[in-house]
Amino acid sequence: MKKSLQERYRVWGINHIVGKKIVEYTIMFLVCTASSFIFAFGFRAFLSPAVPAAAKAASDHVAPFALVSGGVSGISQNISILIEIICRAFGDAGMKFYESFELNFYPILYFLLNIPIFFLAWKGVGKRFTVFTFINVLEVSLITRLLPDMEWIYNIYLFVTNNGGLLARALFAGVCTGVASSIAFKFDFSDGGVDVISYYIALKKSTSVGKYSVILNSVTAIIFVVLNGALYYWGPETIDVMAGIMYTVLYMFITAMVMDIINVRNKKVEIKIVTNLPEMSKILLLNVPHGATVSKGVGAFSGQEKSIITMVISSHEVARVVKLVMYEDPHAFVQVTALQQVYGRFFIRPVK
Repeated sequence: MKKSLQERYRVWGINHIVGKKIVEYTIMFLVCTASSFIFAFGFRAFLSPAVPAAAKAASDHVAPFALVSGGVSGISQNISILIEIICRAFGDAGMKFYESFELNFYPILYFLLNIPIFFLAWKGVGKRFTVFTFINVLEVSLITRLLPDMEWIYNIYLFVTNNGGLLARALFAGVCTGVASSIAFKFDFSDGGVDVISYYIALKKSTSVGKYSVILNSVTAIIFVVLNGALYYWGPETIDVMAGIMYTVLYMFITAMVMDIINVRNKKVEIKIVTNLPEMSKILLLNVPHGATVSKGVGAFSGQEKSIITMVISSHEVARVVKLVMYEDPHAFVQVTALQQVYGRFFIRPVK
């Protein structure tokens, strides 16, 4: 039988360990770069657009309304607002300093705030996870600094704002952030910040990661409202910020939903196999790192004795298990049921 590309790569990897590592790390670096660009693009095009110098010079220029992004990026936004409040007290000189800070030092601030979280990732998640998370955060900082100089990013912001307003910006930003984080999680690294904390909690509790991001980001959103209230002296502009926070909440839920749809690492399913093959349970135990329960039953129509094997596996293992079962017994009956939560001992492949 002709071997599949995946099987041939596995055999090649056994004989070329160094080459396999080089291929894996190259793929991870490319994925890391793609994730960084998607995240930075969503931030600069939809969440907190930066205005190019040419657009600032226009007489009809209006400063974009910023949505809080949550996580370390949102914390950076909050610190930026706090600095703006302080700079306003120093008049024009202070505001010139703030404009320079927002453009040049914001990416550096984003990177610095991630440093303590790197230690949590190194100790609590995995070393390779931490290294590629570090690379991802570094790339996000660099790309976030470069994108404001590109006028096409600002044109995308204008088009989306003119045709969908804050609702469209929140939806597109949520999709961008959710896809960027999910791609990172799928390859066992993250976008840094709250994603690391959410990933760590989800691993320990063996559950989905999206809801923890929502909880942690909600705190950032509340602080964002308070700081903007202070920035505008709780005047009429504060109402706009408080109304805008509803779109931020929508952005957070879209992000969490996309993450939980794509990132299936911690989702569990119950798989029930009805088979005539007595050795099926042994075959499964040799190929799947999970236990199983075998029950005996009788087919209502055929009257034949059958084995009923029940296993709990991760969602990403379903295709492989079903393929294995149907290969060994083409007449087997397989039932897959999604589970909300699993308690007890359940093996999850450790993150490197």
